[in-house]
Amino acid sequence: MLGGGISGLASAWHLSRAGHRVVLFEASSELGGLASAFDHDGLAVERFYHCLMPTDDALLALLRDVGIEREVIWRQVAMGFMVGGRVFPMNTALDLLRFEPLPFLDRLRMGLMALRARAQGPKPELDEITVVEWIRQTAGERLYRRLWKPLLEAKLGDSHAGIPALWLASRIHREKSSQKEVKGFVPGGYRAIAAAIERGLRSMGAVIRLRTEVKRIELSGEKVDVTFQDGACEAFDRAVVTTPLVTLHQMAPTLPLGAVRDVQLDYQGVVNGVILTKRPLSRFYWMPIVESGAVCQGVVEMTNLVPAARSNGVYVNYFVNYTHRSSELYSRSDGELLDLYEADMRRLFPHAAGGVVGRYLFRTPFVEPIWTLRYGRQRPPVNPIPGRVYLACTAQVYPKINAWNSCCEVAAEMAETFAREISATRPVAVAGRA
Repeated sequence: MLGGGISGLASAWHLSRAGHRVVLFEASSELGGLASAFDHDGLAVERFYHCLMPTDDALLALLRDVGIEREVIWRQVAMGFMVGGRVFPMNTALDLLRFEPLPFLDRLRMGLMALRARAQGPKPELDEITVVEWIRQTAGERLYRRLWKPLLEAKLGDSHAGIPALWLASRIHREKSSQKEVKGFVPGGYRAIAAAIERGLRSMGAVIRLRTEVKRIELSGEKVDVTFQDGACEAFDRAVVTTPLVTLHQMAPTLPLGAVRDVQLDYQGVVNGVILTKRPLSRFYWMPIVESGAVCQGVVEMTNLVPAARSNGVYVNYFVNYTHRSSELYSRSDGELLDLYEADMRRLFPHAAGGVVGRYLFRTPFVEPIWTLRYGRQRPPVNPIPGRVYLACTAQVYPKINAWNSCCEVAAEMAETFAREISATRPVAVAGRA
């Protein structure tokens, strides 16, 4: 198993439970990928924000398997929307009707668009048109430019115009699938989830090798050779790759991957300033920020999901920018970005400005795939080399958003195909990496 993020962990779980001997390789010093945490005065704080959704069936099933589903705590949360420095609640139909930045007719159109997405679900034909075309057709040009364009630019930059409408419809369907906004968390965060999966894997005999970077994979007779950073090489019966697709291309230049070789999928990264305060910023869990002179595109107040009593009275706030790894913003120093984010906080939330107790900056380059039109036709199969090399990665979550649940779904799909092609009565050694 190549990779120890959630795709690798979920894949390893399914294959180990089916009786296969799994060896999991992870280049970093810990499992979980973006689930990692840092220490602040003895408090473990997640580097990037995460939450569970009631509709996360695949992830919740995995939590059930590893024995921690009952630990999930569900809470009703609220969303705010800041426009021009003013904050508006955005949780109910009445909130939408009162949303002053939009003319009343556009508020109605926005509501109808959300209702359609919730009722109809992601329609396959939306893969054929861009998100801009779909919004203009269903809600009008003014609503696109006033509301959706800044939100999409914040998430995907200039690339948003070519994104298939199917992606946005899927996102709306997931986020607004119930009348009340309910999200969940596991005490100890996503790192606790990764630790529970790790315990289960080890109990089933899986071998986990951290700080082991894979540089190359290639076919050698009836085996798959895996070469590591130090030049050592080991042979396995099968390999499961869970890295971003760009990494697979780099690691496996000679593998006969067929059409998968032609899929050139780019990713949007994220810059994430974590500012810890003595006082809350607002009552909202998630707040997009537009037309307010801020550097950050939004704020996630994790303490509105995970109570301050569980974080030693400290309020945990994430100031977020989704941006490409080649952008000028991404290349700025940690100190410069933190100064800008704190300036945003002091100006937009002055009541909390005097209570900063900690500042931390994290960034990662591969977060949100930048889908191309008709990507549904290009989606890589889970068995690019049947019986030899399998794939379970973020390039396959389309049309759903890149989240732990969708990665778990891809892992389950891969495991089902693996089981059909490999006799379950003759366990094999499997290498993998996320």
